[in-house]
Amino acid sequence: MVDEMDLLRDLRDTDAVRPHAFEEATAVLRGAMAAEKAPETRRARWSVRRTVGFSAAALVAAAAATALVVTSTSTPGKPTAKAPAANPVLTELAANITPLQAKATGDATLEIRNQSPTSAALGSNGIGLYSDDGTYYWGNDKSALRRAITQKGGDDLFKRDIAVALYAVKGDISTARARMAVSNLTPGTKPDQDRAKTEKLKAVAKAKGQKYVPPKPLTPEQQKQITDNHIWTNAIDALVAAPENPQVRAGVLRIMATMPKVKVTKTTTAGQPTLKLVDSWTATGKIVETLIINAGTGQPVAVSTSGSDVPPATTYYHNSRVTLADVRAGRF
Repeated sequence: MVDEMDLLRDLRDTDAVRPHAFEEATAVLRGAMAAEKAPETRRARWSVRRTVGFSAAALVAAAAATALVVTSTSTPGKPTAKAPAANPVLTELAANITPLQAKATGDATLEIRNQSPTSAALGSNGIGLYSDDGTYYWGNDKSALRRAITQKGGDDLFKRDIAVALYAVKGDISTARARMAVSNLTPGTKPDQDRAKTEKLKAVAKAKGQKYVPPKPLTPEQQKQITDNHIWTNAIDALVAAPENPQVRAGVLRIMATMPKVKVTKTTTAGQPTLKLVDSWTATGKIVETLIINAGTGQPVAVSTSGSDVPPATTYYHNSRVTLADVRAGRF
């Protein structure tokens, strides 16, 4: 039995793996499993950190696909290009949120992800906790989460995303975009991404009994799309990691407002006014992601993914304020 965390740890030679990549990895894993039973691989986004079993060939395919998900083409800290004109709806919401201060209640946010817009029932996605300093803890149930906290099994990868979002509130937005594009990378590291991807793709071809054919070089437009995808993905990571911090939300919205292809529409989710943000990429196959946020606060409500080989799936976020002390003591 192998789970997504085992797989992602094996990919450290490419990039530091993003928390947002958990769902991408599970999508690839399920697709690889389905490939053993069907002529064509079908990918689907599903639960985070859920343990599954699959063949060695499926693991190779999953590793290769995940390696492609977590790579980046931006130069750390260097503005890429002049930011596009800002979306007025997101710009106005960011301006309304900016003066707000974080609530004093608690020192952490408890998060349950599931497939229901109204119920916060614990499902196969487990339960997560984000401390206000950016540390992330996860468990498949309350007992496991408590153990993770008492044993200091936290992850600090969100901290860089949050720092960039906070900078974006009043900082230069082009610089913020450039920093967010690479906030998934550990500062000072320069992984050989091309070599890593080549090795993974060679392994996939070998597992399928096929001859390895080098992919065509990415065009400048495809490279821009990949950078755009990383800005989007890392910004969502920041939003999900600090949903109760209005400054983080404002910074993310300022960045999202400059995303060149993001379409914003007013919607209603579980009876509450929401905004639906949709972005898409075709550089490595048609992928469409939707972020739903509260129309008044900008807090995350749901994220969904679909594409040419990805059946639509939606994950809803249910957050509540707690204290680390209470969770550590089992009072939650």
